[in-house]
Amino acid sequence: MKYIDEQQLLKDFLEGEEHAFKYIFNTYYKRMCLYARSFVDESREAEDLAGDAFIRIWEGKKAYESVCHLKAAIYQTVRRLGINNLEATKRRNLRANIYYEEHSQIAPSQLQEIVFVEAMAELYHAIEALPNKAQEIIRLTYLEGKSNLEVAEIMGINVQTVKNQKLRALTLLRSRISKNTFHLLVLGFLSLEKF
Repeated sequence: MKYIDEQQLLKDFLEGEEHAFKYIFNTYYKRMCLYARSFVDESREAEDLAGDAFIRIWEGKKAYESVCHLKAAIYQTVRRLGINNLEATKRRNLRANIYYEEHSQIAPSQLQEIVFVEAMAELYHAIEALPNKAQEIIRLTYLEGKSNLEVAEIMGINVQTVKNQKLRALTLLRSRISKNTFHLLVLGFLSLEKF
């Protein structure tokens, strides 16, 4: 149905006539989609905002003084829905950023801790399989951080024997543990203080 008289259109709309709603919708929908694009990035989202605005106008109180007043109310509803959408998006993004920041800081440290524990388990298992003197020398030098001279004094042997035993123990360990775990041991990153 076409309307020539705006007063009749407004009267029919206020009385809930669907053909009046359809006429208003068909007349202003594309404009409202274009306006909604200032609040959202996607055409589909803009169409949804505009459609929601028309539904709210149709289902809300119908107390418009003119078609111009009705059109302004539709614009205002699109604007309000658009701003609400922007605020909701900001809150979602903020929550996502906070979650990411919290978990990105925790995850690597947890992963490092797991790797460390696994390396230590592998290392201790390999050390326990060494001959007794070699076990003691590795524990004292690499795990407790003592010098060759200190180990020699503790064990009552000469420094050269400590060096020879340490070399033999390291050769055995190299064949029994992964390359990364061996490097951790040699670089001195493993200490009993972590346990």
